Amino acid sequence: MVSILVFSITTAGLLVLMLGERLGLPAPLGVLALQALLALACGLLILFSATNRLDPYLAEAPRARGFGRVARLALLLFAGLMSSGGLALDQPARVALLLAGYAMGTLLLFPREAGFGAGPAAGLRAGGIFRRVAVAGLALVLFILWLPQVLSLFAAALQREPGTLRSVVMAGLALGVAVGGAVGLSRLARAILLLGLVFALVPLGLAATIERSFPLESLRGTVEGVMREVSVLLPSGAWRQGLPDLLAGFAIGALGSAQRTHREPISTSLLIAILAPVLAIIGALLVMVEVVRLHGLIISQIADQPPARWPLFVFDEAIRGWLSVCGEAPRDVLDAFRACRARGLSGGFLASEIRLDPTLLGPAVAASRGLPVVLGAGWMLAAPLACLIAMGLLLHGAAVLISETVLYRRSGEKALRSTRLLLARLCVLAPMVALFLLPAEARLDARLALWLMLGCASLILVARLADALRAGVIALQSRAPRILLTPSAEAT
Repeated sequence: MVSILVFSITTAGLLVLMLGERLGLPAPLGVLALQALLALACGLLILFSATNRLDPYLAEAPRARGFGRVARLALLLFAGLMSSGGLALDQPARVALLLAGYAMGTLLLFPREAGFGAGPAAGLRAGGIFRRVAVAGLALVLFILWLPQVLSLFAAALQREPGTLRSVVMAGLALGVAVGGAVGLSRLARAILLLGLVFALVPLGLAATIERSFPLESLRGTVEGVMREVSVLLPSGAWRQGLPDLLAGFAIGALGSAQRTHREPISTSLLIAILAPVLAIIGALLVMVEVVRLHGLIISQIADQPPARWPLFVFDEAIRGWLSVCGEAPRDVLDAFRACRARGLSGGFLASEIRLDPTLLGPAVAASRGLPVVLGAGWMLAAPLACLIAMGLLLHGAAVLISETVLYRRSGEKALRSTRLLLARLCVLAPMVALFLLPAEARLDARLALWLMLGCASLILVARLADALRAGVIALQSRAPRILLTPSAEAT
């Protein structure tokens, strides 16, 4: 009920803001109201998910577990696509390596141990403990690597300096994960997924259908580029440059598999693992399609055309600055003429004189579709918000893996449930405190991060191999013939 209530309030608020823009609400005021609305929705979901009980903090309720896991894995993969520079699929080889690593981590690490329930913990084999600690290490390395990128995304979306947002974002992330736990993160992931479906996929899909503007040639070219680059990449050995993307995908798949619930059927796990990348790729394709369409519109209707023939949305005051011609953002046709006449240009303008502001691409896409600008601003905020939730998922996954696998089992199965909850929350706050103490410009070296991830992945593979060998030895011993001695046999 909580998720439905908050989602309904957020949806109603967005609809009111869209209607207000149509009635004359200034666009900057609408964007500020949208930011406040999204912040309020996230805060309410975390607050209503706060608990002093162990069960909701470690794992989500069974009735919402499937959809929640799909949403969480989809956001992790979406964040992986953004960190790989392949959100718009402009680097198909890196995208392919990320998905290949995700498939490896998913298929290789289906654990057979009990999940993270609040009941008595079943004893893990040594291989299981090593696997889970290594997965936690992968999650922490990804968290530290992605944090500066997420801060930059937020700074660009809010038009602020990354340094001014660092403390606020990190504090909010730490408190949100420590207070909300698995239920809070899952509710946030589901809300982002549903809001994206209602306010991005549906309106853009309808607009593309009405205008019949599906860039099928670009999609076909992207798929062909992926196949071509992958076919050249593997034999040449250049795949080593994409090793970080492969390991990032491996970490996401491993984290998703390591948090399977107790006695979950393999068919259900595979279905969840397949649906998550499908949703993430649909989101990336949606971005690619709209960016391609906007650039095609610029080439066909703006570049080499006199300003009098430009579409009217170019001069919309609400998105002024998204397009600059000859170094200036024109308010009307005369501004464009004056700016370029000073450079000796008249009539049509060269494409080299046109500049786009990436922070206003979302509102520009909405305006070009005839949709409210506040809706496009919401699209721009959705990407950093989704990545922030993915960061919380990495932090929570690492904390639960370490606290439940190592610390709790070291204290024995008689450990108090409150002690287990405290350990899990301390494992969330510990890395955040360490990052707070470091200078803002300090970053994890890419080469060191690569070696750490390679070490964790190697430990996972060795542990998995040890478990397989142990299972093989046990199977051989069970098939060996046994001679039962009885008193009559001894007399004979």
